[in-house]
Amino acid sequence: MNDLRGGATLIRGQHRAGFRDLDEFWQRLNGLDAEIRALAPHAPGFVQDTINRTLDRIVAFEPSISVIGQVKAGKSSLLNAMIGETGLLPSDVNPWTSVITGVHINSRNRPPKTRALFRFFDAAEWDRLVETGGRLGEMAQRSGFETEAGEIRKQVMEMRRTTEERLGEEFTGLLGTSHAFPEIEKQVIDRYICYGDPEDDAMAQDGVYADLTKSADLYIDLPGYPKGLCLRDTPGVNDTFMMREQITLNAISESRVCLVVLSAHQALSTMDMALMRIICSVEAREVLIFVNRIDELADPVNELQDIHANIQKTLRNAGVGADVEVLFGSAYWANCALDGSWDGMSPGSRAALDRILAEAGIAAADPADMPQFLLSASGIEELHRAIVKRVIEGPGAAIMRDLETELENITRMIETVTTAASGQPDKPAIEIDTETVRATLAQIRKAAEDQFDAAAVESREALTGRLQKSQDAFIDSAMEALGSHLSAFGEKQGWSYGVTSLRMMMRTAFFSASATLKRDTNDCLGTALASYQSLMCDKLGMQPEDVEMELPPSPRQKPPTALAKTLTLDLQSGGWRRFWRFGRSGRPDKRHETLIRAETDPMVDELLTDYFDPSVAEHREVLAGFLDDQENFVNAVLDYVDTGESEQDGGVTEVRENVA
Repeated sequence: MNDLRGGATLIRGQHRAGFRDLDEFWQRLNGLDAEIRALAPHAPGFVQDTINRTLDRIVAFEPSISVIGQVKAGKSSLLNAMIGETGLLPSDVNPWTSVITGVHINSRNRPPKTRALFRFFDAAEWDRLVETGGRLGEMAQRSGFETEAGEIRKQVMEMRRTTEERLGEEFTGLLGTSHAFPEIEKQVIDRYICYGDPEDDAMAQDGVYADLTKSADLYIDLPGYPKGLCLRDTPGVNDTFMMREQITLNAISESRVCLVVLSAHQALSTMDMALMRIICSVEAREVLIFVNRIDELADPVNELQDIHANIQKTLRNAGVGADVEVLFGSAYWANCALDGSWDGMSPGSRAALDRILAEAGIAAADPADMPQFLLSASGIEELHRAIVKRVIEGPGAAIMRDLETELENITRMIETVTTAASGQPDKPAIEIDTETVRATLAQIRKAAEDQFDAAAVESREALTGRLQKSQDAFIDSAMEALGSHLSAFGEKQGWSYGVTSLRMMMRTAFFSASATLKRDTNDCLGTALASYQSLMCDKLGMQPEDVEMELPPSPRQKPPTALAKTLTLDLQSGGWRRFWRFGRSGRPDKRHETLIRAETDPMVDELLTDYFDPSVAEHREVLAGFLDDQENFVNAVLDYVDTGESEQDGGVTEVRENVA
């Protein structure tokens, strides 16, 4: 390893430079946080819940970036390079035992005395995982592949037997629990997320808990790096048994940036269709593609142009917009620069770097400058900037708008109550009917909730109808295509039929229903706000400008990543093609239609129960919070006007001065 002397500090500074804009964003967010906290001690009780809710949102804000890709694309190495910790995650794990691993940088939500937290499957999850043979086993069973399904179950049961024998009596007690550690240590990480070789004494403890581990969370403090950022390393999408497919899709659904890692050697071929399905299920502006391992290309300067053109063509053919950014680089180069091991690079990797330097007009690099050249060529700085841009323009911009709206409403309510408390001598006194006002409040709430519930039921019924109609149309089309195939080629040639059209129809239907839900919620909020304003002006003598409020923002709709789940029709290799051969009958039969429906039914169910229904609940929670805030506001004004009490006037006046 090279002695970098003062160069190490320089490299770390260069490595952090891509996060500079995120640091500036956090300064603005911290400014809002400080403003709200300064307001809190002086604020009257009726806005304390709103203030606490707003502060909780700031503390909980942690944009998540999911790193996905094929096994051996270098995801873990890339994540290590991104955070500047070259040995944090093992970079060579068995694909079907890898674990969703969240790396939380400078987190404000770290559990007490915990740096590493590992959660285990509960008993029901474990039994389903191993008894069905994972998603692949379920599909084989449903398709009538009894032999293949049995073989898959046999292999998975062997994994279960090995796991339970390795853990012994400890096994049962681990299910549904977690292990926490006060420090991050490599040997600890290896035991939970890296599969070891039980025949090798030196590696016998590696992966001892890996099969049973559902997720891992590592909390790392990095001075000079942004706070509140989470990077999630996921299992490879070409996991042999698709054991953790749903866990990966859930992680992507919760993230605001999806980083797709490709290997430069694989990127020239058609991109993995599992990756394409995921990309198509996420908003294009939230997707980044990083082509890794360019250090292994013989002629990176020219080959990258061909790779880029081919990726763009594949994306266009899949109907993905031009918002997907494609970057190139090498995690290997970045890690060599960061840990000073560049003089031990493989000859091929050094040759690739020399070609890139030659293209830049650098014939012979000074050894002292090699770390800087490596880090620049690695693409890590550019990747940092691209991620930061999406974080700031996506969840960052959203939370800033939300907080500014909340702060404006809070100060408006406080000022209005202050006005009511101080009295308005130039205006005639009005007679307050307290019972009527409070009865009207109850009527406004009930009307708003009834309006929302009715609209939500209507939207769900409409979505169900559209999804089922899309499914029926797809099945009819598939069976017609199958019949045409048999007429043209007979029963001996295998048949395939793309599911892209069904996924696109369902995605369109889902987002249309989501937009309707958002619009209906805003209508409910607007109607309720108008009723509150009318009540306060007519019954409490307020002026219209005193009761102007901004409507709360709608919650984010999670992308429907269930649409990316693998179906039998997606598997067109090996034994799966045999299923779509038809023997002597020479025609499709009921079992094929039944299978297609059985495969696509869960898509309908999951879009409704796992995505739309939770979204309805989130929108209703926003409505309930708004109704609570407005009721507290009206009651506070009513109390001041009705009782004429003034012992809090001084405090409220102080609030007004602080707000100003």
